[in-house]
Amino acid sequence: MRTEPTSTVRLPDRAAGPAGVLLDMDDTLVDFSTASPAALAEVLGPEADFHMWMALTDHWYPRFTSGRLSYRSLERNRLAEMLTVLGRPVPGPSGLDELDARRKRAVESRLRLYPDVLPFLRRVSAAGYRIGVLSNSDGRQQRRRISQLGLSPWLDAITVSGESGVAKPSPESFFLACDRLGTPPGRTVHIGDSLDNDAMGARRAGLAAVWLRRKTPDGTPAPAGIMAVTSLAAITP
Repeated sequence: MRTEPTSTVRLPDRAAGPAGVLLDMDDTLVDFSTASPAALAEVLGPEADFHMWMALTDHWYPRFTSGRLSYRSLERNRLAEMLTVLGRPVPGPSGLDELDARRKRAVESRLRLYPDVLPFLRRVSAAGYRIGVLSNSDGRQQRRRISQLGLSPWLDAITVSGESGVAKPSPESFFLACDRLGTPPGRTVHIGDSLDNDAMGARRAGLAAVWLRRKTPDGTPAPAGIMAVTSLAAITP
């Protein structure tokens, strides 16, 4: 088992046929972890603990990914619980939606691509690889953000769980994304920041799995068969 990120990851040889790259969105292409805490504090105040927000996300998210809950219901439940923790009144569904829309606008005003993203997309596109996004989120939201950040021209396919009804780490989500991309799983690389949803999920579905660890590695080893890198610059055609 590896304990350190690898220096270089090679994409499948294009000479052997069509090959593709699937990319997670948040904290892979987009610096969501910087934008989201600041937006939460702007809308709910500095006493809104982002660690609590993430704990609530982790609580409700499996219900969304399993299909038991819509993404809108996830958002409402998470925000209602956060307001309760803060000792504030909880409005009805329309009030929750309005407040969360303010938070999301605050997030989107702060979203930035990581510096290595556009050079990576240029390099991979020029080499003839098909490129897609595979995201666990709301479809309308992610498509808006993809357009806002100038990613659309680089993408051959977009697969979002809120539209497809299947979410990472289920193999079906990866199969669907590969089908839309037009490349078989065995000739597709998936890159993402989540060990469980991205790397392990992709590996179980038969894709090459790259775990993107942008933060300083915490000592958690990369499981066998999973490649770990700290930057997209380490991934080459």
